[in-house]
Amino acid sequence: MAKLLGKFVIKVDGAQLQSLPGASLDIGGSERTTVVGANKVEGNYETPKQSRAECEIPVGKETSLAKMRDWDDVTLSFECDTGQQYVVQGAWLTNTPKMTASEGGRIPLEFEGPPAEEML
Repeated sequence: MAKLLGKFVIKVDGAQLQSLPGASLDIGGSERTTVVGANKVEGNYETPKQSRAECEIPVGKETSLAKMRDWDDVTLSFECDTGQQYVVQGAWLTNTPKMTASEGGRIPLEFEGPPAEEML
């Protein structure tokens, strides 16, 4: 049976995040918009789209919200358990880190940056 994606390892500047299940990655690139004329579909045009990654991490003794808040121009890497690897150079954290005190604590993180590159 074929191996399917179950999880991936997320790193910020080489340091692994202890991400919880449900993380996601939109690799970005070109987004196409359809142009519909009066009588037919005319075609499409492209606009650039940023990459976007979302994850949640638990709160531990060494967790620093202040350090996370300063994440700008970082390298994000995603290592899938199916073998694919994606890298976003020059990414930034878009939200301010906010922790919730339940189920081990949770901090949602949202990153954006240039389109991700697949490492072959």
